Amino acid sequence: MSLSLNAHMKMVMKHGVDLLRSHQQQITSECKEILRYLKETHKGSANAFEFAFNCFTAFFRSDQQSVETLIYNIRSQWVKEFNRPPEPHMLIFILALIENSVHKAIKESTTRSFHLHPSVQYLFSKICEKALLISKQEAFHIEAFCEQLVQSEQLRIEWIARISHVDGGYRLKKVIGMDDGIITSELYERADPSWFWLSEALLKLTPRKKPDEKRDVFPVPWKNEVLIFCMSDHDVSATIPFLTYAMHLLQMEEEISVKIYAGDQWKDAVILFNEWIMRSQDLNEAIQNIAYGYAQYLPFERCALFRYSASDGAGFGLFGYHFNNADIQNIKEAIHHFPSISKTLANAEPQPKMVQHFQPLYIPKASEEFPMQYVKQFQLESVVVAPICVPSEGTLIGGAILDQGPGKFFQVDSSTFTALLKFGQSAGELLAKFLKANQWDEKQLELVQLSAREIHILQLLADGASTMEAAEILHLSEYTVRDYVSSLMKRLHAKNRTEAAVKAMRLGLIH
Repeated sequence: MSLSLNAHMKMVMKHGVDLLRSHQQQITSECKEILRYLKETHKGSANAFEFAFNCFTAFFRSDQQSVETLIYNIRSQWVKEFNRPPEPHMLIFILALIENSVHKAIKESTTRSFHLHPSVQYLFSKICEKALLISKQEAFHIEAFCEQLVQSEQLRIEWIARISHVDGGYRLKKVIGMDDGIITSELYERADPSWFWLSEALLKLTPRKKPDEKRDVFPVPWKNEVLIFCMSDHDVSATIPFLTYAMHLLQMEEEISVKIYAGDQWKDAVILFNEWIMRSQDLNEAIQNIAYGYAQYLPFERCALFRYSASDGAGFGLFGYHFNNADIQNIKEAIHHFPSISKTLANAEPQPKMVQHFQPLYIPKASEEFPMQYVKQFQLESVVVAPICVPSEGTLIGGAILDQGPGKFFQVDSSTFTALLKFGQSAGELLAKFLKANQWDEKQLELVQLSAREIHILQLLADGASTMEAAEILHLSEYTVRDYVSSLMKRLHAKNRTEAAVKAMRLGLIH
């Protein structure tokens, strides 16, 4: 089953919501500290921050999972509280404060925070984007539209009831044009098998103004609701088709806007991927961040990164995310063993500057394109091969092998292809920063493959720990640590342990 980019980004956002809910106690504590500071220092933003904080608190306590509902509540309640739409700069400032509180709360409560922050980042970017859009221009809202219809002098609309679909039938949500005081709570709470019975009850609450007054009641579907129009006129036969058609056009317009928005999701993915990988401080970190970013921001489960050598006509494994990393790093394979990849590269050779020739490849059945040993070893079914190139140089320096998990068949939509192209260009430019003249340095590649234990030993050496002290901290024998140190000195081309530690610091492997 195919997972679209749009669906994947919704999953990322949902993960962000789940993180907020699971850390709500720590987040609440952090926000209270910020609010206390704003009030004590008499900051003008204190009231606005307290308001937004209360909206998030109410969101935590409710069963509502919709981010759109949260944004709408902030927007509508803000207007009631402050008698004006939120100012963009204030909105950005407040959301940034709350987002920082979330990041801090997650970081302090789990050791896996490195992999959790992107979901929170995306969630708040969408909240800010949507809230700013609303604050810049009044978005269409069905209730406000109904109020305008009821107040119109040219239409004889007495009231409009908003009725939602629930288990067991229909339930009354709101009646526009009727005094809330005359509607009983029982009427709001009951569920009727048909909207007809609800409209009957409402008609009894609003008796005819004249004995011979004619009233027509008719339904118009709106999203997951039904709008019940009550009109009083001698002839509404022309008005009813007009209203029905108008509501149909409005719903179509909203659906088109949603589709346009969904088609732009790849832009969100590219922006977040760029922000994620740009935090890399060295080649080792860049490779890991790129692999993780492909799986985090695109609808893939596993990612294996490879470097490409044009002179050798081969690919060399660099790093595997959700693959066995050692197995990936042991791969050194001639490109001609992969027919489609080889053909694509051959077509690109006459015009090496034309970056657009380095297109992602979707391979429905890996067994038809990949050597069988890799198909069996990694349980490959459908895969995508994404190029990593340097646009400014027009050169291909690597690639990513992506799939949605062992033995899974999937398809790829056009927006994911677009994102893959952009990801590869961003990744290529970043890697080029850490490479010499866009050429892979074998010494650097050895360092990329340092294990967490080896990096930890280097850090201990830099901190001045003796071999015996390092052995005690790591719960290893002194002889084992000595072997590690000797191996690291050779790979770093260092004469002694001090020089090894210094070189590791210069390369950004340790601090």
